[in-house]
Amino acid sequence: MIAKVIIFCAAFAVVCANPILTTSIVNTGASVSAKSQDGIGNYAFNYGTATNARAEIGDAAGNKQGSYTITDIDGRARRVDYVADSAGFRASVKTNEPGTALSAPASAAIASPYAPPVAPAVPAPVVAAAPALAAVPGVSSYSTVIGHGSVLGLPLGAGIIGPGIAKTIVW
Repeated sequence: MIAKVIIFCAAFAVVCANPILTTSIVNTGASVSAKSQDGIGNYAFNYGTATNARAEIGDAAGNKQGSYTITDIDGRARRVDYVADSAGFRASVKTNEPGTALSAPASAAIASPYAPPVAPAVPAPVVAAAPALAAVPGVSSYSTVIGHGSVLGLPLGAGIIGPGIAKTIVW
């Protein structure tokens, strides 16, 4: 039993001493940040990492100006510059993301190298005409040859003499 404990402790010491396990496997890059603020409401901050960043300044009157950027591993990137003041919120978006087009919704100018999406042409559906129903010859019900007028091509219930009277005629 003591031999098993010694072997376990030796294996544990080897695993803990492994330099691969003590270092970061994935390098996520470095990040930087800064922040400043005064007593009357003016402030500024920014931060940045390998794939995104943000910066904003604001004053005591509530005006804000800033930007943020995002970059994905596949090369897609977006930069948004914005201003919020007494004239409202305005943003300018610069992107290379697929599916975006040059537009200006809600006073946000979007600059994209992609053309606006075009809906594919879909042909109008062809509607087949309803098939014509033929009268069924022969006996259709109540064991009579007349069958409520179906032999004559009349609607169901229209007998020879009148509605419903054909049921009483027995051949």
